[in-house]
Amino acid sequence: MKKINILIVDDHKIVRDGIKLYLNNHAAFNIIGEGSDGTEAIDFLKNNDNVDLVLIDINMEKMNGIEAAKIITTEFDDVKVLALTMHNDYQHIKSMMDAGARGYILKSCNEEEMLDAINTVMEDELYYSNEVAQTVMNNMAKRKPKTTGLTPLTPREKEIYRMILDEQSNNDIADKLFISVRTVEVHKRNLMEKTGSKNSTGLVLYAIKNRLFDDLV
Repeated sequence: MKKINILIVDDHKIVRDGIKLYLNNHAAFNIIGEGSDGTEAIDFLKNNDNVDLVLIDINMEKMNGIEAAKIITTEFDDVKVLALTMHNDYQHIKSMMDAGARGYILKSCNEEEMLDAINTVMEDELYYSNEVAQTVMNNMAKRKPKTTGLTPLTPREKEIYRMILDEQSNNDIADKLFISVRTVEVHKRNLMEKTGSKNSTGLVLYAIKNRLFDDLV
């Protein structure tokens, strides 16, 4: 099996060393380089064409992770970007998403989650940690989803979509809309079928990937 070649970019050596300690325990990963800011990441990529994944922080001098991600995803088509940061606010998450990052995890994550994030991103899927998905969910719940590029949602589906994002249970939704729990389950299943989602978190990730909430500041 081909190893995943990883470039680690963080302005703190202790963080880079900790990540290497995590990943060097797994035969599937190969740490082929490291950098302390975005400029070093770009320079490394220009001189090495075998990088599969850049694991990158956001706040760094010279060039931050968001700026670097824009360049990487534009100029290096085969390289995927996974953000690893302490920031769990919507603006940072959205900025990294807009820059082309395929995933966003927090530095408080454990080894298992980091491995899961890397593998998911390398399968060309989006990955957001539970805490990050929660932050996005809380913000998205305030807005009605757009339907551009999506099989049209009925007014009721849009309403239930928004309530799901607001973490309301099937029973809560049924009570507030004066419908049966069974009806809520049917609508929820229809939403998941239309978006190709497996669960409520999948609905959030679909909205992120398809920019259903781009009007959110």
